[in-house]
Amino acid sequence: MFRAKGFTLVELMFVVIIVAMIAAVAIPSYQAQIRRADTAAVQQEMQKLAEQLERYKSRNFSYHGFNPNYLYGQTSNMTSIDFPSTTAKKYTISLVDISETTAQTLLSTSSGLGQKWAITAIPVNIGAEALLLTSTGIRCKNRYLIANDIVNINNYTGCNGSDEKW
Repeated sequence: MFRAKGFTLVELMFVVIIVAMIAAVAIPSYQAQIRRADTAAVQQEMQKLAEQLERYKSRNFSYHGFNPNYLYGQTSNMTSIDFPSTTAKKYTISLVDISETTAQTLLSTSSGLGQKWAITAIPVNIGAEALLLTSTGIRCKNRYLIANDIVNINNYTGCNGSDEKW
């Protein structure tokens, strides 16, 4: 007698269902891990900028005129930093003088007092976290789902109830 070897359609469908269930759990988890890694990398970059700002102030007695171009191999003034600079941009980092409550200006410009600063990291993609770090010790992060989610971070007013501290 000849006996056929192979898998039945039911067995193959069972395997496909198991693989689909594993993928349904693994892919979102992997994407969340990538977002956490990107957030940690931009936090590290912001802390590096904060350290350079403090060094600049210790030499110049003010944050006024700080330009991070030497950190990134640029020769011209930088108004914002694309992060990461080597691959696809995920965040835009900005340094702002918040010494005056009426108008915030970039630290590298000629206006402003240069006594307080804020660094913001606004994500390119929705679903990532927007970040705020200030010279007064405020550290906030907020999930960026719609433009209204990052109002406090863009206004440099600190953490609200929905923002998480880091």
